[in-house]
Amino acid sequence: MMRVQIENRNENPLLNREEVNFTVKETQITPSRQELRKQVAAQTNADEKLLVVDVFNTSYGTAEMKGVARIYKNEAQMKKTELKYILVRNFGKEEEKKVVKKKEEAPAVVAEEKKE
Repeated sequence: MMRVQIENRNENPLLNREEVNFTVKETQITPSRQELRKQVAAQTNADEKLLVVDVFNTSYGTAEMKGVARIYKNEAQMKKTELKYILVRNFGKEEEKKVVKKKEEAPAVVAEEKKE
C-alpha cells in the first residue's frame, strides 16, 4: 500500500488554485496519475475532478517519489490555465475528443454554407 505525504501547500490567488507538493513512500511500483489524484484529493479534502497531477519524479535507488499537484477552484479556470496534454494525461482522451469534435464541426458548417 502506498503512503502519500503532503509536504507543502501554497495558495496561488492569481491563478485561482492551490499548489501541493507531495511525497509517495512505501510503494513497489510507480502509481498511476489517477491513483495519485485519489490519494492527494482525499488528504486535502479537494474535488478529484479539479485536481491535476503535473510533475511526478522518481529518484534512482530509492523508493521515494516526489510530485506536484494543483487544485483549482473551478473547472473553467483549470481548462484555461493548464496545458492540454497535462489534462489528457490526468483525465484521459475524453478531453481531447471534445476539442477534436469542436474542430471537426466548424469546417462542416462552412462547407454547407458554400454549397448554398
